Amino acid sequence: MKHTTRLLIAALAMWTVSCIPLTAQEEFTYNGDTGPGYWSDLESDFSACAASPSGHQSPIDIDAVIEDSRLDTLNLLLSEMPFTLINNGHTIMATPKFGGTLRLDGDTYTLAQFHFHTLSEHAVEGNRGAMELHAVFTDANGNNAVIGMLYKIGRPNLFVQQLIAAGLPKLTTSAPVTINRLGLGDAFTDTSRYYTYAGSLTTPPCSENVSWVVLKQWAELSPEQFEAFRTILGNDFRPLQKRNQRVVRATAR
Repeated sequence: MKHTTRLLIAALAMWTVSCIPLTAQEEFTYNGDTGPGYWSDLESDFSACAASPSGHQSPIDIDAVIEDSRLDTLNLLLSEMPFTLINNGHTIMATPKFGGTLRLDGDTYTLAQFHFHTLSEHAVEGNRGAMELHAVFTDANGNNAVIGMLYKIGRPNLFVQQLIAAGLPKLTTSAPVTINRLGLGDAFTDTSRYYTYAGSLTTPPCSENVSWVVLKQWAELSPEQFEAFRTILGNDFRPLQKRNQRVVRATAR
């Protein structure tokens, strides 16, 4: 009887495993059969990642912008706070202990996290940066506003150095790193000058619920700082997506 019971349990376990879709176990990557061109095939929830003539996907090449004098300096409320750094297998992500806010088009968004891509995901008139920071803010309805800032190689960056000095998590198995006092506002260049457009998350599920704000002024970081990130991240940027008649507005400054 006990032998029969063990066989039934084993059979049930095998049946359960066989019922789990293979795609549910697949992680998206930035190359090969799980790279950006195949994201929409990995999960049914990733269908928005597929190319579409009506899609509002990100990132894009920012060119042919329309100046809008109504665009004002970003309404940000950010203070120094503790952040926790992790390596989630796709990027280095920093999560705040408590959130700052961004007011945009009458809505309030709360800081959820910031992370990095190498090389930059957005391009400006065909030019990519060495790295891009994405600060992700979310509102009560699950919509996102993301501030993107591109970096170029140049002088050492004090904000970036704080992260490096704390110890960038090299692997997904690396212990989380806590930074007790970090001001995200110190990372940004000029928040009165930016481009803005309607787009999507740049990773699966590629949801088209993002108001993008890309700062015009690029930040700088040293070659050594860039390598500290690039060694860990590799190429974790999504290819440029088609604009599909979308308007990109820009501050008049």
